[in-house]
Amino acid sequence: MNFITKTVINKKILSIFFSLIILLSLTPILPFQEVQAAPAESVTDRIYGNTLYDTAVEISKEGWDSAPIAVLATGKNFPDALTGTVLAHKVNGPLLLTESDRLSPVVAAELQRLGTQEVYLLGGTVALSPGIEKSLKELGISPKRLSGWDQYGTAAEIARVATPRSNQAFLVNGELFPDALSISSYAAAQGIPVLLTRSDALPLESAKVLDELGVSEVTLVGGTAVIKDSIEEQLSKLPQPVKVTARYAGYDQYETNTAVLNQLSFDTSKVYVATGQNFPDALAGAALAGKSNTPILLIPSTQLGDSTTNYLNQRRASGSAFTIFGGWGVISYKMESMIRTGAVQPRVSLQYTQGGYGGTNGMLNQVKSIPSPATDYADIIAPSWYYLDDTADGNVVGGWDATPNDYKQFTSFVQSRNLKVLPVFQSSWDTPKTVDTVMASETTRAKLIVEIMDLVNSVNADGVVIDFEFMSNDTGPYLTQFMKELYAKLHPLNKLVIQAVMPRTGAEVWLEEFDYPALAPYVDYLHIMTYDYSHGAPGPIAPLDWSSKVMKYTQDQGVDMRKVLLGIPYYGVDWTATGNTSAPYSRVSRGLHTLYGTTADKDLGGMMELIAQYNSPVQRDSSQVPYFSYTDTAGTHTVYYDDAQSWNAKMGLLSQYGLGGVGAWSLYWASNPESSSTIFAVLKQHLR
Repeated sequence: MNFITKTVINKKILSIFFSLIILLSLTPILPFQEVQAAPAESVTDRIYGNTLYDTAVEISKEGWDSAPIAVLATGKNFPDALTGTVLAHKVNGPLLLTESDRLSPVVAAELQRLGTQEVYLLGGTVALSPGIEKSLKELGISPKRLSGWDQYGTAAEIARVATPRSNQAFLVNGELFPDALSISSYAAAQGIPVLLTRSDALPLESAKVLDELGVSEVTLVGGTAVIKDSIEEQLSKLPQPVKVTARYAGYDQYETNTAVLNQLSFDTSKVYVATGQNFPDALAGAALAGKSNTPILLIPSTQLGDSTTNYLNQRRASGSAFTIFGGWGVISYKMESMIRTGAVQPRVSLQYTQGGYGGTNGMLNQVKSIPSPATDYADIIAPSWYYLDDTADGNVVGGWDATPNDYKQFTSFVQSRNLKVLPVFQSSWDTPKTVDTVMASETTRAKLIVEIMDLVNSVNADGVVIDFEFMSNDTGPYLTQFMKELYAKLHPLNKLVIQAVMPRTGAEVWLEEFDYPALAPYVDYLHIMTYDYSHGAPGPIAPLDWSSKVMKYTQDQGVDMRKVLLGIPYYGVDWTATGNTSAPYSRVSRGLHTLYGTTADKDLGGMMELIAQYNSPVQRDSSQVPYFSYTDTAGTHTVYYDDAQSWNAKMGLLSQYGLGGVGAWSLYWASNPESSSTIFAVLKQHLR
């Protein structure tokens, strides 16, 4: 997270030197405090697996400790499975999904965990092969197949078992899946059958089962484009006439979905969210939602419509918790932010914590400086935990005095505040050539990726931040290849990948290893570290005009700016004239206020306290960055820092360049309540 250099000769040696100065200046230890539980906050969580079959299993684990009877459908196509939720609710079991030609191993394992003795198979042998029946029998499970000539017949067979008698039913288009998913959890909870129709003709199988069940009233789900008015006439002319009592419909499947959710009585203390562009997650999730009569909100992959936005706003205002079915490949992190915050264009708030300062409680105290609810100010916490081992063999070492249990404790605490945890993997401080050596070897890169994945999984982290610096330009292509390989492994596991890169305006030939447009496809976000502009002599840490030039260069390179996070410094630098021509200034990093209240350690003193102590007049440079001077026994000091005015000015770049959010270094400097109140007010204003 360190320096941009301004001379080609010795620039990387200087970078390492000054980085070490900063590190040494931060050696005070946070006071050891007992960790308190996080304040209660509204929750947005996910239930997901690596595949649609895994997601259905995870949904099952969420809802059932045991299930003597379960329901099984194919995950390849929807028609046979659409109405199975009502059956799953009746037998009090999950609705699991498998491949058509075999019983998926994860499903077999889940059935054994549940102690299942009987499974209803939905659909004929094309949907679920005879081999699946055989596999179930080998597990000691009795299969029962419910099928018809087509999806209409299968839905009728399911209704006969699930609801032998009912005076009402829901009727949906059997060629489409969203409308059936919208009504499924309510139908399950109320024990009302869901039957299928063609858009313009009521199938014989559906007409027959309506009579058998004793249905006298139906509700149509979907507009006249999916169920034509002629269906109502056909229903009225049946031997036992059926009356249409209501139609829930909207302009598209999402408006129809919210029409259902608004007009029916659900328990909305929780809302389940699933994609409306595919059926498996919502289908399996509806069985879980039906247990508590909870709604399932369907959303698109990108822009939310007005009806969906309004529904979310209403539920958010009433304190509903949201649970998303499926990973980030199904419902993106951006969309999750929209669900959680209501922002039309949500911006990500990445907040780093600095390691080595008080161990577990040190980092936890930094996170605890965020007010409640934490999601008003932050999305991702990135603890500085790991470094490349100096052996350059692909191993990773811990960067602070902690045990594996400490890492888990930190992750659990942060996630309890509804924030993501992405540990930072950094270059070696001691041997800058390490990253060159590791990146250049395909074997060593592969070993490093395995180590990263193991560490991420061991602490239940939500992804990674890669911060590799101190490398030669020749390493650039290898770095890009590494990010490609890492992203290919982590992204399918629904882990976020962020890369921190040095800031470029195009003139820094010594930073060509950071190829922005080449790296951008292999990250979820590219955090450009726009700070430490001045590092050898007094000057602003992140002048506005320079930060803007970095963003303009990035934009001109063709990078998707929605992936770019603007670097925001929470610290300033106190420069002292040394009189030494080879090193004319020493530096100490400081926060806006004294870090931990009153302290005898002058290096912990904050800018505001220094200004008051020395009665120093504050000036501002052309980019609104404040600075002042003072003199003490050590000499003459020149101090540059940031405050609300300069942070606000920088935040204007978010809209100017359409950025994805900010990456802030670091919460260490926000641990004083006076500092945090200023910093977080700015974040909320611009990010929420």
